[in-house]
Amino acid sequence: MSYQVRPLRTGDLPSVTEIYNVACRARESTEGTRPWSINEMREFLFESHPSLESYTCVHKGAVVGWTAFTPFRVKEDADHTAEMSLYVRGSFRRKGFGTALATTLLNRATILDLHCVFVIVFKDMPDVISFAGRKCGFSVAGSLPEVFSDGGKHYDLLVLERPIEG
Repeated sequence: MSYQVRPLRTGDLPSVTEIYNVACRARESTEGTRPWSINEMREFLFESHPSLESYTCVHKGAVVGWTAFTPFRVKEDADHTAEMSLYVRGSFRRKGFGTALATTLLNRATILDLHCVFVIVFKDMPDVISFAGRKCGFSVAGSLPEVFSDGGKHYDLLVLERPIEG
């Protein structure tokens, strides 16, 4: 399968937002379940919470996935830590697109002078946890019991980390 991983562009925002919103509706995003507007995604990736680095995966001219490092929420004394986001359209999963995106972004961590990268995932998503460990080198650092609420039901989150060796 031919594809291209390239830096995310503002013109990609409609596709990136759509991919993200599908994940929200499926309770696959730990950012929440409310879909975002294109402007909210622009603000998240480029303005108020600018990504340190972000990429899209393009297959046959269409964006099929995206990934980004965003700064850790605590800014002081944590500027060498980033949170990683990764989303792939459902029909393109398990075909190497997510691995290509993750590899591209994680290979940039040293250049960005990162010491640690983390992801937050749902504890009840073993495929995602397995992918993060096998393909990306993440391990479980801790848990956040029942911190995510959707429709009156509470879910546990896991914090996965990957130290970056320079």
